[in-house]
Amino acid sequence: MNDVIYTFNGQDITMNVCIQIKAVINLLQERYGIDFMDAAVRFYKSETYKTLQNTENALWAESAEYIADRYMEEKRANKEQNKFD
Repeated sequence: MNDVIYTFNGQDITMNVCIQIKAVINLLQERYGIDFMDAAVRFYKSETYKTLQNTENALWAESAEYIADRYMEEKRANKEQNKFD
């Protein structure tokens, strides 16, 4: 299976993005103490994941730790926003 899903400047970066996604999910597992599927579902529902899929912004090229931190910031911001809703 060699389907091109993600590209950047005309280059196939599908494997790079998939590796980043897995690394971020692993970090979320550790931080939250949850299993892989729970971490994956949480990440896939996030704006951070949607941003990661837009390869033109090059978030995929950042470290997994940076992406996980962005996810955590998103969750904190959502929690704060819900206090005022």
